[in-house]
Amino acid sequence: MLRRLALIVGGVALGAAAVHAAIWWAATGRLIDEAEAVIAAERSAGHSVSHAPLRRSGYPLAARVTMPDLRYAGRLLLPGGAALPVVWRAREATLVLMPQAPRSLGIDLACPCEGGAGGAPPLPIDAVALRAEVPLTRDDAGPTLLGRGIVLYTPEGTFTVEEFRARVPGRGVASVSAEALGIELPPPDRQWPLGQRVAQAAVQVTLRGVLPAGPTPARALATWRDQGGALAFEHVSLAWGPLSVRGAATLRLDEALQPGGTGTATLSGFGPALDQLVASGAIARRPAALARLALTAASRPGAGGDRVVDLALAIEDRTLSVARIPLARLPPIAWPD
Repeated sequence: MLRRLALIVGGVALGAAAVHAAIWWAATGRLIDEAEAVIAAERSAGHSVSHAPLRRSGYPLAARVTMPDLRYAGRLLLPGGAALPVVWRAREATLVLMPQAPRSLGIDLACPCEGGAGGAPPLPIDAVALRAEVPLTRDDAGPTLLGRGIVLYTPEGTFTVEEFRARVPGRGVASVSAEALGIELPPPDRQWPLGQRVAQAAVQVTLRGVLPAGPTPARALATWRDQGGALAFEHVSLAWGPLSVRGAATLRLDEALQPGGTGTATLSGFGPALDQLVASGAIARRPAALARLALTAASRPGAGGDRVVDLALAIEDRTLSVARIPLARLPPIAWPD
């Protein structure tokens, strides 16, 4: 009797394992079909996509399909029809379906990688983890990008980010939000008046107006400007050295295609920040002294005993002004034309 029961239990277990293996094989096969369909669509649009032979993995906990040596060169379509040239290379890209997250597809990128946009030379990138989570629902939500231990090797030096999270626009949406923690700016540290480390930076920005396709970026931006285009920074926060900033702003392009606009900001730690700016030579003593007097007079008590101040910001003719006091001259932006 016990032997018969053991045989029945064993047979049921084998049957369940066989069904599970069949489901896993079907799921990875579906991932392969979807990946090949996307690649075929990209190639038919004139984009270049290449990779080594696909391989399945992840059994029994997940369905994974890996594309080794993934290379991509194409165009990212922006609202209005403009296209941004994009190139990317990764050691491998893995599509992941997890039972605990059936409504999203994970795309894990293994570095070393290279990435570039707008015709600029690709930058070497390293990372402990890079992941995109793509919703599989029929709403207009865009993918979420996650990163950890990111290192960008720029011509000026290494640029590192401990953690990164961004929400990319979906269909009919022109808003992007991103947050980075533990930013280490390229050396030498003396070029950064508030220190080489930025503890936190976050932004939510919305593109107003349509950015049309044009023969060059400069002409496309000029058309966008003439049609009332703007960038609305709805939420901005920054913790850099002693300075903490929260605010919002709207930026437009002037006749020379240079940024200009207005905004508001709430600052704390402005006293020590001014001291560091003067010590580094970023601001002369007299403007810094005037700024300190104005900020102190307008400040109010904040949490933890720090003084905080609400300010009006403005950028005009490449000059950044705070509370109507010119503080810094911004470098010009040369758009390709």
